[in-house]
Amino acid sequence: MKLTVGSIIYLECAYITYLEDVASIFRVADKDNSGTLTVKKIKDVLGDIYERYPQVELYLKSNQMKSFHELLKDSDGNSKELKELNIEQFKKALAQVDSQVKMLPATAQVAAQEGSYLADCFNRMKTCEQYPEGPIRIRGAGRHRFKPFRYRHLGQFAPLGGEQTAYQLPGDWVHVGHSTQWLWYSVYASKQFSWRTRMLVISDWGRRFIFGRDSSSI
Repeated sequence: MKLTVGSIIYLECAYITYLEDVASIFRVADKDNSGTLTVKKIKDVLGDIYERYPQVELYLKSNQMKSFHELLKDSDGNSKELKELNIEQFKKALAQVDSQVKMLPATAQVAAQEGSYLADCFNRMKTCEQYPEGPIRIRGAGRHRFKPFRYRHLGQFAPLGGEQTAYQLPGDWVHVGHSTQWLWYSVYASKQFSWRTRMLVISDWGRRFIFGRDSSSI
């Protein structure tokens, strides 16, 4: 299946800043058009907000807040939770939520996950048009056809030379050594697209071990 440039651009722009849509979010949550939001109204759309705007949940975690409702304090910073918020209070409560937004790193791991996500979306497009599975549309009616892309960091390798490699696991755990180099070899070989390519790569490594990097005399 062909992946178009437009699809990739759409995916990279999927991290929409929350404050750009805050008025639309307020409108969607305020189903009775009262001009205010109660805790119950927010709870009704909270799951969709977390799914569409992952930076909201990240902001809560970074500020050690157990739930979305801890944001709903009055403007003076008192611990009393506001029972109702107008749109200006809602904006103020979430003024810093986009501070956690970061672009994904330009790595093969990100590209592979994005490609897999897009291929899965294209393969299920007809089904998801009839039965949308994504969050509610903030700008418009209905739901998005697909769930938003979520990058899952699986760690990264950094070859150091001398048959040693540094490996950083999720959670910032780092290991350096010869054993990590062999782990890198196995992961690199497993990511090849065919057994033919795997055997070529492994044979190249074998020749390098035996004859060194300068193979011009072989």
